[in-house]
Amino acid sequence: MAKLLRSAWMLGSLLAAALPGPAAAARDEAALRSCLAANLPQKSLAQDITLRQTDAGGTVRELVGSWYWQRDSEGHQATLRLSAPADLAGAAYLFVTRKGKEDYYVYLPAVRKVRQVTGATVAQSLFGSGLSAFDLKFLFSGLHGGKLSRIGSGYSGGRAVEQWRFLPAGNDPDILYDRLDLTIDNAWCLPLKADLYGGVPWKKLEVDPASVRQVNGRWAPGRAILTDLRERNTTEIRLRNDRVDVPLAPELFRPNRFYKTR
Repeated sequence: MAKLLRSAWMLGSLLAAALPGPAAAARDEAALRSCLAANLPQKSLAQDITLRQTDAGGTVRELVGSWYWQRDSEGHQATLRLSAPADLAGAAYLFVTRKGKEDYYVYLPAVRKVRQVTGATVAQSLFGSGLSAFDLKFLFSGLHGGKLSRIGSGYSGGRAVEQWRFLPAGNDPDILYDRLDLTIDNAWCLPLKADLYGGVPWKKLEVDPASVRQVNGRWAPGRAILTDLRERNTTEIRLRNDRVDVPLAPELFRPNRFYKTR
């Protein structure tokens, strides 16, 4: 299996939110990390999500559901639960980080059983969505550890941006992507583009600037496109109905209950 896991702290940043107001034109790494960390909800985030995957042959598959993210002093966790299509209604996915240990779980109603996701399965398409279990974790989290280096500045779609490169810690044995090149909007402090490498260009994530809106004083994207350059498929991700820092049931993040709790 290629490499990533703690690079996974980025789409909390990519799909969670961003602070309002202009940012300094030449932030250093500490300032950028502080800005991105402040962008995240303090405790939790819940949203409705639609995943629309188009494969290399043009076949379209749409999944609809909700996802829930939460962090505390010991780590963070997220749950995705599907309500459509009919054959996957009730399917659910969970990842949990506790004191540096990370675990993935999936529930399929057809087999009525929770299965822990391990090894190469983490990189495989989950529920036929075009996203892997690890991609979902990456989307639900953000940058963590490793090294961020500023590599330039410019404009994207008429907006002032900075380019940054993220290299995960070299001693991390659980790395899927070994490099991320980011385009970060200066005013929103929100990554608009991410090129993900696993030795070679692997995937590309692009946020639709027209979908960005303010939620509880932060800037939040409502639409993004993830392109798998190897498999030649694309997944449109739509997020709506944001609930920020609302109490979430603890059972949502327990391996024996996450697929049951309402």
